[in-house]
Amino acid sequence: MVAQKNTSNERYMLKGSLRKNGFDRWRLVTVGREAESGEERVFFIEFYVVNPLLSPEECILGFKSRIHTTEEDLHAALAGTASAKKLKSEDLVQPSFAMVRAGILCTNGRQINGYFPSSQIQIGKSDLLIKVGNDESNYCSLTTSSTYGTVSVTQEEVNEHPELLSHSGKLTWNLHYARKLGFSPDLKTGGFSWVVNGAYTEFEGKIVYNLHEYIVTPEKSFGYIDKMWGHEPPSPFFHLHSSNFTSIINGKKLDNSCFVVQGEYNSSLSVLLSLQGKDVTFNASKSNNYDITYDFSQMPDDEDGVKYHWTVSVSNRSYVVDIDAYCDTKAMFLRDYECPEGNRKVLRLAGGGTGSGELRLYKKIKKNLELIEHVHVANIVCEYGNIELPNE
Repeated sequence: MVAQKNTSNERYMLKGSLRKNGFDRWRLVTVGREAESGEERVFFIEFYVVNPLLSPEECILGFKSRIHTTEEDLHAALAGTASAKKLKSEDLVQPSFAMVRAGILCTNGRQINGYFPSSQIQIGKSDLLIKVGNDESNYCSLTTSSTYGTVSVTQEEVNEHPELLSHSGKLTWNLHYARKLGFSPDLKTGGFSWVVNGAYTEFEGKIVYNLHEYIVTPEKSFGYIDKMWGHEPPSPFFHLHSSNFTSIINGKKLDNSCFVVQGEYNSSLSVLLSLQGKDVTFNASKSNNYDITYDFSQMPDDEDGVKYHWTVSVSNRSYVVDIDAYCDTKAMFLRDYECPEGNRKVLRLAGGGTGSGELRLYKKIKKNLELIEHVHVANIVCEYGNIELPNE
């Protein structure tokens, strides 16, 4: 597959009703190595916009406490009257903000979240995809070939504002990228869309995390870019991707290869594979054209600790793809995404970037299967989650 061209779906998609009940998320993942020690870290950068028209000038965070009890309410509560039983301690609202979230998907994973009112969003028709912030010393941008920015949250801010859903720390990045492989057509189902134009992307540049400098090189970045938007993200949320393949058959590194699994959509997944020029794709928009089974489970505890296990087996008239992916739970952490509906409804994801596993591609020949390739896959980003409502 040739390098991916720019498409309109890469751009800001919150129009019409999505401006008051919708989200748009760009996601970038790359591997960096510390300049001094060579330690490898998997970094992610996300631009996430929710309900921009509801509050253009001020960020509304759904997890911020909004106590509205009046003095009369307090007297009723103290008196124990019947009206006291009808009291609510706070209002629940729809969120409205632009967020840049950056962090690491490894052991001791972290997320640092910066928030901006939607009036500070800039979009362009040329190479600019999105830019947030009006302070030249503290803005974040994404173009069709680069990304730049800083997010910083102090421990004091974390303690005083749990609604930020953030860890403390500072992360700065300056990266250029070239997308080598992607997949089409885009997935569109119900009120949700997803596009992955950068399933295999080469990043280059520098990331500074808490004063530690990480160097990102194209040949070892194992980068990835996707985008999703709509009224609500899918739930359950099932995701795997990697472009770090080594053949188990001959021991060689397989360049220009990648896979992505994304879902759930209508009780199915999209499974996309590019293997040294051979593309085998199963798009959930046409799930009646293939058979698929998949599962997410926790493995029994052993000497290496606890692991999660993702399994996928998908087939059509011509091919069978089997995937097994594992990720140590200690190398994963939880991230919450506020849903456009509000009322503290969130997509809660457990994710890590150091998964590993195996992938097999078979070709069907009458009633037999011919093994085309059997690969070991490293640097798998593994995610699983569900939309959750606040506790009653």
